[in-house]
Amino acid sequence: MIVEAFERLVAGHEGATLGPAIAEAGFPDLLVPEAAGGAGAALADLFGIARACGRALVAWPVPETMLARAWFPGGLPDGAWAVLRAPSPIFPHARAASHAVFAAPEGGLALCTVRAGGDDPWGTGSATAVEAGEVVARAPGDGEMLAAAAAALAAARIAGALEAAAALALEHVGVRRQFGRPLGAFQAVQHLAARLAEEVAAATAAAEGAFAGPRFTSLASAVAKVRGGEAAAEGAAIAHQLHGAIGMTDDYGLARLTRAVGEWRVAFGGEAEWARRLARLRLERADGTAVDFLREEGGV
Repeated sequence: MIVEAFERLVAGHEGATLGPAIAEAGFPDLLVPEAAGGAGAALADLFGIARACGRALVAWPVPETMLARAWFPGGLPDGAWAVLRAPSPIFPHARAASHAVFAAPEGGLALCTVRAGGDDPWGTGSATAVEAGEVVARAPGDGEMLAAAAAALAAARIAGALEAAAALALEHVGVRRQFGRPLGAFQAVQHLAARLAEEVAAATAAAEGAFAGPRFTSLASAVAKVRGGEAAAEGAAIAHQLHGAIGMTDDYGLARLTRAVGEWRVAFGGEAEWARRLARLRLERADGTAVDFLREEGGV
């Protein structure tokens, strides 16, 4: 119900009116405990919001702000937007943010005012640099938790955007005709559509797993980011193959989705980096099998 209400709100606004509407509806307080005036929702609910933001290419850092308001009760002003400042070559939606969550050198997490800098390579409102200003609040936590949260949110957005791209592709092959038949009637096209559906399902399942527990973990986020990154590459390629040239036009929308998917794929570390983290986590366990490791560390 929470996600459906959010999607209705997103569908009913365009451009600059969406951010204020989301804030006014109270969605940034989704994870804040009920005793503090929030909804007291769990991370599983945040997954639905993050995936919906990916589907609709919401230009504001909504799930990041939800986390910031939960981690720093009262620290983030109403109407303000926050991003997560984990190590990354690109910070999605940073140009819409007034604050950021940092891992403080002296320990814990810090909420700071920020200014976005550098470039916006994908033209999505991102930034290659986020410069910290005044520290306005502090909270428990560490850099590992922050990186895991940032990776999980990127993976959830990938899953949502790929789902939207697949919907566009299926609609296109259903109405586009060639040799007197819909493209979707050709077996080769059906095979590509099935592969695209597989990538969407895999990315969604992996990302959802990162939100299944009470907190983000490096193991679950590593799985989500690795599998999401693989799906981003394969899924975007198939979606464009099914569309042909029309898929590259801005007016159609597919190119905007796949550009965003490419950005989230590299944000906060790509598949190779998170695969190495996953391997290090396994190697730290000298005893037991890989299945034991997944059961005990990953909650499988």
